[in-house]
Amino acid sequence: MSNIAIIAAAGNGERLNCNHSKMLAKIMGRPLLAYTLDQFEQSPMIDQIVLVVKAEDQKDIEEEILKVNRYKKISSIVLGGSTRQDSVYRGLKSIQESHGVACIHDGARPLVKGWMIEKTLDLVNEYDGVIIAVPVIETIKQALLDDMIVNKTVNRDEFWIVQTPQTFNLGYIKDLYQRAKDEELVVTDDASIVEHYGGRIKIVPGTRDNLKITTSFDLALAEVLMRKYL
Repeated sequence: MSNIAIIAAAGNGERLNCNHSKMLAKIMGRPLLAYTLDQFEQSPMIDQIVLVVKAEDQKDIEEEILKVNRYKKISSIVLGGSTRQDSVYRGLKSIQESHGVACIHDGARPLVKGWMIEKTLDLVNEYDGVIIAVPVIETIKQALLDDMIVNKTVNRDEFWIVQTPQTFNLGYIKDLYQRAKDEELVVTDDASIVEHYGGRIKIVPGTRDNLKITTSFDLALAEVLMRKYL
């Protein structure tokens, strides 16, 4: 029974304002995606990596990242879809077996730590899914959107900002992703599918360093953090 990482690296990176794949954006001279893959390659609990990429990025990723680093755990490269949800679905569909664990992670989160991967794997058999998240620390207002008037201030202690990895038993998450596809359910993260169908999700508190690279500010911040840790 394998622990399989699915790395969703098929995003378009429009908000990063770069003229190439976001996954190839440089942090301290190395492509962003290389840092993400390093953590899963080095984790003793990960057996395989399924890498999901954009078709137009595949050649460059293979040349600039995979051939340079010679990752041993990458078992397949899958072409992604138009949304993250569709890309993860394709990654899951590419896996023949149903027994095992799927650890799903955003390729654009290069500061993931090994303990985040391993903690979600440790707990996955106790819940329907395990996710990394951080608590909201700012005051949160609920607004009436038509007029942008504050409706009320909510209790921020109840709210968490979701990150990845998100980890599930493989057969279970494959079945639910197929059901969501058939029923045209649209979500923005993997745990939302499980929640929609009544599953119980465990939160593991993460860190704010595990940011998702979306804008040029995020890229600059990631480099500052990398210099701190490396």
